[in-house]
Amino acid sequence: MAETISHERLEKYLAENAGDLSLAIALYERNRRLSESFYSPLQSMEVCLRNRLSTEMAETFGLDWLHNGTPPFERDAVDSIAKVIDSLGRHPVTGGRIIAELNFGFWVGLLGPRYDATLWRLSLHRAFRAAGSKKRSIVHGRFNALRRFRNRIAHHEPIFHRPLAQLHDETIEAIGWMCAETSAWTLHLSNFAAVYTAP
Repeated sequence: MAETISHERLEKYLAENAGDLSLAIALYERNRRLSESFYSPLQSMEVCLRNRLSTEMAETFGLDWLHNGTPPFERDAVDSIAKVIDSLGRHPVTGGRIIAELNFGFWVGLLGPRYDATLWRLSLHRAFRAAGSKKRSIVHGRFNALRRFRNRIAHHEPIFHRPLAQLHDETIEAIGWMCAETSAWTLHLSNFAAVYTAP
């Protein structure tokens, strides 16, 4: 089993348990359960973010904002949209399909500093009305940190040593910046607390 998981992947788990393979495997299993418990909250956050940003972009730049050339996108954003459209091939190219195919990094990137004077001030700040008047830097910092955490989980990296209760709270809170009802619903569905407190 150690061979199929790989020694390199088990290294952190072994180091945490003084080289004891049985304990390392048990911690590896716990890490998997913890990672799984974040699936629902992170999914809600990602879907909520892309839909809220899309709604505000459509309000400001038109329903076809993804390909009408109106938003002041940087080249990498234009390329990401073009790549998604190209990947759809013979499927109907609809706004909904493009939105669903664009990766989380694209959406978080729209909140970045280079769009502070344009997309944020013209449009995207309205996606976070539920949070009052949050600064763009605070919003971007939160979602970018959660993006990196999400990527660790997606690449099967160790997360057991991270401040997981805090990260879960921050995920629920970030959803609440966009929609209090969705935040409450996500918290209700989440099994993180049960997994985290289990032995």
